[in-house]
Order: sequence, then C-alpha cells, then structure tokens
Amino acid sequence: MYDRLAVVPLNTETTSISETAPGQDGTYLDIAGGLRVAEAPLKSTRIVSGDVEASKKASDELGKDVAVWDTYVCTAPAAFDCSSGETPLSASDETVAFDRQTGEVVAWEGNTSSSDGETEKDFPFKGQYFKFPFDTQKKTYQFWDGTLNKATPATYDGEGTVDGLKVLKFKQTIAPVKTGTIDVPGSLVGRPDEGTVTADRIYSNVRTFSVEPVTGVIVVGGEAQDGYLELDGERVLTTTKATLQYTESNTKDTVDEYKPKATLLTAVKTYVPIGGAVLGIVLIGVGLLARRSGTAAGTRRSDDPELVESR
Repeated sequence: MYDRLAVVPLNTETTSISETAPGQDGTYLDIAGGLRVAEAPLKSTRIVSGDVEASKKASDELGKDVAVWDTYVCTAPAAFDCSSGETPLSASDETVAFDRQTGEVVAWEGNTSSSDGETEKDFPFKGQYFKFPFDTQKKTYQFWDGTLNKATPATYDGEGTVDGLKVLKFKQTIAPVKTGTIDVPGSLVGRPDEGTVTADRIYSNVRTFSVEPVTGVIVVGGEAQDGYLELDGERVLTTTKATLQYTESNTKDTVDEYKPKATLLTAVKTYVPIGGAVLGIVLIGVGLLARRSGTAAGTRRSDDPELVESR
C-alpha cells in the first residue's frame, strides 16, 4: 500500500507565488522602461499542470512509473498580470518528465524548455525539479537550476519546524559564474564614448528549501538571486537582484495539507506490515486525499488516488 500511495499524481493543478518581503524591493533592468535600473516589489508566479496522457505515454516508452508536468514561471513587478500577454521580466515554459516516487527527472524525448520565443525539444533536465523524494534523507541532492541549465548540489542544512511541521533544510549555493555575453550601449555601463560594448553576464543564487521529509514536498522555498554585467572583471550594472520567498498563505496551505498526509503515510509505512487490511479500510474510510483547497495565494486540484502534489 505504501508504494501505491507514495507517488505524485498525474493530474495535478497548482499555482504558487513567491514575493519579495515588504520593504525589500528587488532591483532589475527595466528594458521596457528605457533601459534603466529600477527598484520595485517583485513576484514570481508558478503554474504547474499535470499531463495525464503524456504521463502514460512516457511511462510506457520508458518502462517506469513517470509523471509529466507542464510548468510556467513568470517573474515581474508585483503589479504585473502574467496573463496579460505583455512581456514580464522573465518567463519560462517547460515540460518535465520525472520519477513519481523519487522526484528525479528522467530523460525523455518529450521534455521541452521554452523561453524568449524559442523551444528546445528533448531537453536534458537533470536532478530534482519539482520536489524532493519521498522519505527525504539528510544528504546532498542535485537540484535543477534553469539559468545554468544543469543540476547543482542542494546540501543538507539541518532540521527545523514550520508552523509545527517538522522539516529538513537544504541550501543550493551557486557562486558567481559567467553565463554568456551581451552587447549593450556604452552609456549604460559607464562608457559613454563607446557606442556598443560587449559585457559578461554574471549570475549567482542561493536557494533554500524547507522540506517535509515523509512526502518530499517543499513547504517553504526561497532564493536570493544576483545577476549583473561585468567589464574587464568589474561589476558595472545590476540586471536582477532580489530575494523572494513563498508567501505566508502559500506556506500555511501547504502545512495544513501535508501535515496530516505525512502522518498517515508514516502510519501506512510503519503499521501496514502488522495490520495492513484493517489500516487500509480505515484510510479509505477517512478519505486520505479528499482535502482540496484554494486561496488567493494558490489553488490546487487532483482527482487521482495518490498522496502528494508539488508546491
């Protein structure tokens, strides 16, 4: 019974929001506003949709239990409407196949990544993407970074609690690294006498994850990103600098949903070998997966009999 329940659903529908803290505006290069550095509250909206048919297709082709989820991420000033059709600060649209129990990405020809109007098929995602594995351990995991387009270590960083829920903490540290070059007006980077200059694009990030270990769900996630341009090894222009974290209501909804699920899944794993038939009847009776809620910070829906969604 544990193996049947400890899998992600195929037909998930979730929306989660991360924001800069009040009074801690993000800094960004406002291209639409005339290539100027601006400061404002920032918000990142992530929409995840499960593709049942693609999941079945990938599972058949790969010979393993796989979920395929589509995810759209839109980052912009807090007042921006991601459904407006206008251009946000950044946006990505990806289709990712992953193991339903371990949460680890699997190679599949249907994996795609779209940004800046271009789509790359058979995209080489690696590591954890949406969540950590069921029965998360106190060790280092490889977690995907969409800017570097590779997985980097998320190291174990201790235990904690979030609203009374036990969590394991992980930290993914990406030191400043060159990700490419860009041609910009010399006046933008302190060289007004030069028409166009080629600058190095530098990126760094520190992500933090508070993970409910039984389910592997990320209860609280945050990141402190710093992107800037360099000329001759000197920082000359900030392109993005912000610290964002899940909203309080997003976190509360996650805790309220997964605290009882973690308890029941632990009971299944611990006691089913002793009295499996009786416990199975009890779990079915209480409607293990009946709870579904929606708030201003996030909505979710699932009709599958599995236990855990992604946040």
